[in-house]
Amino acid sequence: MKNKFAALSTLSLLSAAMSAQAIELTDYQIPDSDYEEAFLQGSLNTQSGNQDQTSYDANLNASWQAVSSSMMQTRRIQAGGLAEVSRGPDEGDKSVDNSSGSLLAGVDNYFKADSPWLWYGSGELGYLSSAEDPFVKAGVGIGYGRVINATPLAKVMRIEEELREHGVITGRLTDAQYLALARVVGREDQFRSQYGADEYLPYFVAALEDELKAAGVLSAHSLGAIGALYIDRVLNDEPIGVRKHGWIARVGTGVVLQDYTGESDNDPTLDASFEYAVPYGFKGQFVDLLSYSTIFGDNVDQLVSNRMSYTYELSDRVDWENTWLLDYQITGDDEAEDIITNALASTFRYYLSNRLSAGATVSATQVEDNIDDNQNDDLSVATLFDIRYRLK
Repeated sequence: MKNKFAALSTLSLLSAAMSAQAIELTDYQIPDSDYEEAFLQGSLNTQSGNQDQTSYDANLNASWQAVSSSMMQTRRIQAGGLAEVSRGPDEGDKSVDNSSGSLLAGVDNYFKADSPWLWYGSGELGYLSSAEDPFVKAGVGIGYGRVINATPLAKVMRIEEELREHGVITGRLTDAQYLALARVVGREDQFRSQYGADEYLPYFVAALEDELKAAGVLSAHSLGAIGALYIDRVLNDEPIGVRKHGWIARVGTGVVLQDYTGESDNDPTLDASFEYAVPYGFKGQFVDLLSYSTIFGDNVDQLVSNRMSYTYELSDRVDWENTWLLDYQITGDDEAEDIITNALASTFRYYLSNRLSAGATVSATQVEDNIDDNQNDDLSVATLFDIRYRLK
């Protein structure tokens, strides 16, 4: 009987431990979050030999996005810019430089805190150095769904892994305790705002320590200096990509206030989009963005675009990033051909530090436009090496 009781007790403890580890990123259902990312990325390709002159292609790419979410509202701002200088291999080819930029802003307003229905407003501004004027567009519409930023829980999992590896914690966390810690991590910006960027960290770590004490998993009575340093290293020295889950669909109408030619008849547009995001484990992230847009005018052009991406953290320092972009441009002019563009890219990115990384990319691009001898008839394969610096 004693042996049977001991076996049942052991089995019960094992089951409890396994269930405690069964939490997934999709269990994080707290919409309140703020995150900001800003990158500066540059690359240079040169080629010489078997050609008239050395050819080169150099570009500098800057991007920034900020997302702030609550139960009633989600605000998004995205900005990007590209500057490129290139020269061809043939004698007489001159250096050519181009630049472009974009700014997109949008806000989702939910009708009720517990409702997935929303109405949205959006604005878009585009710039091309080769164009006469900027592109300006505004739109409104309705939507359904919600995408949750679960990055705080992903950070908690990495913190737990680090502390357990160095013996700072020994017990198992329950799902509720994981989520309690994630709520603290999700309030990091609040701590930074309250105490200042230079002073907030001790208060932030102390709040995490209180949750770990309440969970009863600390091997000592406190984190100690070593535990605090390990938490700081995970949060500030290790790259942890955004993890999110859910889906959202939007449909609405807009107006092009000005196009790149400086002209506009204020023609209305029909716009639709669908976003789907799901994490795979704690290291993989899949995101699919599908959009449709058309302008109602004399010639009705339509654009369908789908961007699919999958990122996997091979280690704390190496990410594997994969993207597939499909653009289908349906022209409204009977004399013009539809254009289908497929672009695949796979990148291995090594983080020299939390902010500085080096990437190696292999890409393949295929353009179908039913036009012969226009330099895009064949599959284009390219390799690219870049250096990226994270500003925020």
